[in-house]
Amino acid sequence: MKKGKYLISLKALEKKSKASLLRLIMKHLKQMPKKRLAMLTYEISKTKLGILRSTKRKALPKRKTKRKFSKKQLAAQRLFTKRAKAGTLRKRRR
Repeated sequence: MKKGKYLISLKALEKKSKASLLRLIMKHLKQMPKKRLAMLTYEISKTKLGILRSTKRKALPKRKTKRKFSKKQLAAQRLFTKRAKAGTLRKRRR
């Protein structure tokens, strides 16, 4: 006869001994597929490292009006991007 799966309450788990809890964990880990076990190990090792903090950047204020370019300016921008992609930008004279 096969046992049904059920959830043991936290209170009941707290009453168990440490050795009993370790046996229960080992039983579950042995049934777990290798890939999932590897992911679990990775997540646990990540938590041991601590939090990596990144610097927050302030958002730029949004424009209320769209900038409008003349046809000539748009053509110049297209030409510039075309040359930049091709790698044939000319150096400016001063």
